[in-house]
Amino acid sequence: MTDDARIRIFDSQGQDYKQAFQIFLDHTDQKRNARTWLERVVKGLPNRQTFIDAGAGNGELAKTFAGSFHRTIAVEPNTYLLNQLRQALPDVEAHDRPIMEAQPTAQGDFVLCSHTLYYIPATEWLAHIERLVSWMAPGGVTVLVLQHRESGCMNMLHHFFGHRFELRQTMEAFRAKHGDRYEVTMTMDPAHVETPDLVKTSAVAEFMLNLLNLTNPPTKRDVETYLNAHFAQPNGSFKIPVHQDFVEIRHGAARR
Repeated sequence: MTDDARIRIFDSQGQDYKQAFQIFLDHTDQKRNARTWLERVVKGLPNRQTFIDAGAGNGELAKTFAGSFHRTIAVEPNTYLLNQLRQALPDVEAHDRPIMEAQPTAQGDFVLCSHTLYYIPATEWLAHIERLVSWMAPGGVTVLVLQHRESGCMNMLHHFFGHRFELRQTMEAFRAKHGDRYEVTMTMDPAHVETPDLVKTSAVAEFMLNLLNLTNPPTKRDVETYLNAHFAQPNGSFKIPVHQDFVEIRHGAARR
C-alpha cells in the first residue's frame, strides 16, 4: 500500500459495497439490538393494522415486522433494492417513490424510518419527518433510527470530514414548531462492531465513511492510523461503538 492510496468510493449497488456491508453485518450487534428495541415498541401498540416502512431498502426490517400487522406498505425509491424487496415480500404494497412523493393508501399504526435520513439533505429532514408523521394513525407511533451523534462511526466521520448526522437539533425544531401536538422521546441504544483484525475493520470503516458522498476520500493509511488509535483492543481485535438513536413520535394527548 502506498502512502497516498485512498479508501474506496462505493457504488451502493456494487459488489465492493455489498462485501463491506456484509462484513459490518457479520460483526455487529446493531441490527439485533434494533430488532429487540423495535419489537418492544410494536408489542405495545394498541392496534396493529398497518406497518409503513419508509426507506425499506431490500425489505430486511419489513420482513421482520410484516407478520405482526395485517398490512405492510414499503416506500423505497431505489429500483434495485425495491426489486429485492418485492421478491422477498410479494404481498407487500410497494411504492417506488421518495418519501415526499409517496402516497400510502392507509395510515400506519407503526411508521418506521430506519437509517434512511443519511441519504437526505439535513435541511430537508424536518419536512420529511412531518411527512412521515402525517401517515401515522391515531394511537400509532412513528419511529426514526439513526446513528448517535457521538458514536464511534460519527466521530470518525467528523474527524475526516467535519460532519455529523445530528438528529437532536431537528427534533428540537420539530417540538418548537408543533408544541404539544406530538409527544417526542429520544433514546440512545448501545451497539458495537467487533472485528478480529485491521483488514476487516478497515472494510467496515470504508462502509461507514461512504455514508457521505465522497469526493476527496482520506488515505487508507490515515484511516488505519485512526482505527488503531481509537478502536484497537489489547488482544489485537477492534471495537467500534455504533450506538443508535431511536426517536418515538406519537400524537399528543389532546389529539388521541
